[in-house]
This record gives sequence, structure tokens and C-alpha cells, in this order.
Amino acid sequence: MELRDKIYFEEPIRDRFYNGYSENETVIVKYDNKVGNFTIRNLFKLVKPAERLVAKAEDIWLKDINEDFQVYSKDGFERVLQIIRRVVYEPLLVVKTETKQTVVTISHQIPVKRNGEEMLLRADELKVGDVVLVLTDDNKTKEEQIKSIEENKKEFLSVYGMVTESGGAFISGIFQKSY
Repeated sequence: MELRDKIYFEEPIRDRFYNGYSENETVIVKYDNKVGNFTIRNLFKLVKPAERLVAKAEDIWLKDINEDFQVYSKDGFERVLQIIRRVVYEPLLVVKTETKQTVVTISHQIPVKRNGEEMLLRADELKVGDVVLVLTDDNKTKEEQIKSIEENKKEFLSVYGMVTESGGAFISGIFQKSY
């Protein structure tokens, strides 16, 4: 493994940074005792400090978050440690449940229940009928089945990821891995 592959927690880039959410995915943010919805792209632009290039060949940019900046997760709000942006040249998948929809890279990891067993799967391993945790309009959680998985054939797109304290957050209302 080359040095450039050891960016965070000494895990390879493929497992760490190729996964991500579409730039238009939304998160519930708490900052300075105010709560609101932001697209992940706008969130990346708004938080300080300035981004830094961490892998030129892979076009990976990172922001270390030093302020009390939080996103909504399974147990309430939790601190964001880093936000990552990169360009991908792989297909994106549109994953739809009964009430929610998210757009993620094929290698993005999503916790699911399949046949009663909890597992963490790459988006390209998901199946219609898998159960995911979603956030209701009144900020309660419930389980919903995946109703469809469709390919979004963009040639390239900026995608984003977050490192949170517990490693998860609700992205566009669906609980997903966030490193």
C-alpha cells in the first residue's frame, strides 16, 4: 500500500473515500444552537476551515471540523469530525424506500436488515426488500423496505462523505454509514 492510500485510520482509499453521497443529499444540522436542513454540498462550503487536498491523483479534498458542528444520527445529534469531497467516475445508485430516496456511489455502505439479520452492505449489494432505518417527518425512526434501486448514469460527479463520532448519520432521511 502506498503512503497516499493511508489517509485516515490507515485504511485504503477504496474503502474510505470512494463511497459517498450525491452533492444534493440533505442532512439535519445543529450549529450554534440552531437546527436546519442543508445539502451536503452547501454544508461543505459553509464549514471552516478551508479544504485541503489530501490525494491529488484521486482528487480528494478534506476539511477537519474543529467547531461544535453536529448532524442528526440514530441517537440524536453527534459531532462531525471531517467532511470529504471528491470526484467519482463510477455509477451512482438511486435507492428508494416507501418514503425516502438517496443517491450514493455503488461502493457506499448502508446498514440494512436482510432476513432479520443486520449487516453493512455496499450499495451495489443492496436488494429490493432489504430494510433500512429512516427518519420520519417528526424526527422519529422507523424501518422501511427498499422498493427500488436504479442506476444514475452520470459520467462524473462530486460526492461527499462525513466522519462522525459514531460513524453514521441520516442522509436524505435514510441512516447511512459515514465512516
